[in-house]
Amino acid sequence: MWKVLIADDEPKIRRGIHSVLERLDPDIEVVAEAGDGETALALAEETVPDILFIDIRMPFLNGLELIEKLHVLRQDWIIIIVSGHDEFDYARKALSLQVFEYILKPVNEDELRSTLEHAKHELALRRETNRYINWAREKISEHQGVLKEQFILEWLSSSLSNTEIEDCTKFLGLSLPETPIILAIRLEEKALSVGNLQKGYRTILTYSVKSILEDLLGKNTLCVITRDDTIVGLYTEELRVLQEKIPAIEAAIEEATHQHPVIAFVPSGAMGGSAVRSVQEAYEEALSELIKKSNYQTFVLLAQGYIERNYQYPDLSLEETAMELEISPGYLSRLLKQATGYSFVEYVSRVRIQHALQLLADPAVKIYEIAEKVGYRSQHYFSRAFKQVLGISPVEYRKGGMSQ
Repeated sequence: MWKVLIADDEPKIRRGIHSVLERLDPDIEVVAEAGDGETALALAEETVPDILFIDIRMPFLNGLELIEKLHVLRQDWIIIIVSGHDEFDYARKALSLQVFEYILKPVNEDELRSTLEHAKHELALRRETNRYINWAREKISEHQGVLKEQFILEWLSSSLSNTEIEDCTKFLGLSLPETPIILAIRLEEKALSVGNLQKGYRTILTYSVKSILEDLLGKNTLCVITRDDTIVGLYTEELRVLQEKIPAIEAAIEEATHQHPVIAFVPSGAMGGSAVRSVQEAYEEALSELIKKSNYQTFVLLAQGYIERNYQYPDLSLEETAMELEISPGYLSRLLKQATGYSFVEYVSRVRIQHALQLLADPAVKIYEIAEKVGYRSQHYFSRAFKQVLGISPVEYRKGGMSQ
């Protein structure tokens, strides 16, 4: 059923509209009638109709004043003016008030039927839209924690504009600390290997560390987990206080996980003199410090050895290499970058090109054969990679271009 309120100071008009509406549509129920604007406002609040038919000339509150007050109530109803005055100023004002329709008296039944159908269609559309909006709000509420964590990571990685940061903090109801101390913690990777359960086990331990950090540092410390299972905390108290808490944090993590945590922390803000370290710079420094503190050299050497043995396979990937070393791909990528200055793909490309140089010394070996031998699916990809590394093509190199 669609609920209707009729507001008109003429009882005859009210009865006429009431009668016609219920005759035109059995789904219409007139729930209230009013002879003045004030009564109509009170009845609208009480009955919350779907459609309101309102006259302009009424005592106490005229129709336009009534509509302004109805808008304050923020209900999703449709307002139709039924007036005996065909005046431009009224129509213009009604338009500014987002009135659905302006019908002139005497009311034409066909016009009323058409207006009623349009109003019902609009209401049905609004309700369906509101249903989806409410569903989306529920989903956002359910995943609020994930959204906040993802936003904080993007903020720390300097991948958001000031406008995006402002919009997201407002949307998520989040207050970002201005000059926090960035605390970064990782568990020693190699000890986390437990066969096929490695990834799931690592996740459990990582969330355990996050929980410990939140308990010991307080709920005001924002804690997030990066893609490579580093736990990052944004601590807002004094550095001295954090330093005093570090032994307790280490002990709690070791007791709960039976793993040794690697911890690094870097304060943001003033550094002395005029130098200022941004939150994003502190985040990057903390991650770099974490890698330096970790026993990463062994993993880098193992990765380099694995690449050296398998560079000739086109499908060689970061994920495959990380699985062989029993560490996460993100962590291996960061270690390799720290040690060599190159990403995994860049490093593999350089290894392949280095081997290609040896083969190019033999003029009997064709370039497409060299491409296949060093792990490229085609001469085209090989030539492009070769030029990216050395600045010239394999053909130019073989012709002595490197010495020119």
